[in-house]
Amino acid sequence: MKKTLLLAIGITLATLSQAQVSFGVKGGLNLSGVQGKDAPGTSAMVGFHAGVQAGIPLKAKLPNGDLSLQPELFFSTEGAKMKVEGQGDGDQIIETTAKAHLNYIDLPVLLQYQHPSGFFVQSGPQLGYLLSAKLRAAGESTDIKDEFKKTNLSWVIGVGYAIAEGKIGFNLRYNFGFSKLGKAVDGEPAGKAYGRTLQAGAFYRL
Repeated sequence: MKKTLLLAIGITLATLSQAQVSFGVKGGLNLSGVQGKDAPGTSAMVGFHAGVQAGIPLKAKLPNGDLSLQPELFFSTEGAKMKVEGQGDGDQIIETTAKAHLNYIDLPVLLQYQHPSGFFVQSGPQLGYLLSAKLRAAGESTDIKDEFKKTNLSWVIGVGYAIAEGKIGFNLRYNFGFSKLGKAVDGEPAGKAYGRTLQAGAFYRL
């Protein structure tokens, strides 16, 4: 996975000086969650993403469309919700919802095929860097960043449609996390919990 990401970044840098690069801005909504053997009882939560992207045409031509490389850099709010129990008055046990807010800077490098009709598909690796992590429940916020790994590797698959000569478009993506989110503690391996994010967004190419 890491070798694939480094190869994609290397191709990006090698072609920047040889191709007519387009730039744009993008943003949209996230529906993120955590899945895995050690993440029972979690549910999805809504967030957002916003950032910039570049389009780098590749020399390879297909009979019915074009190939390009699309690196991006954006801020993304992710996480999950879970039910937790707390101490109420006396011996009373109360149940409340806790939300784990994970804020990332994400760098996907995607290979994109675009049909002349405007329809496109894209796929590639993504590297996420954790900026902050907080657990919020019952009106209180706790910093839990030290419990999570700083980086998160995932694979992206997506579809979309572009209009106005490709300047405006909409896309739907699924980010499938490969990295365990948590850290190993006291010699024990990290739990099997992985990030999953569905993104719906729009972009405008300058």
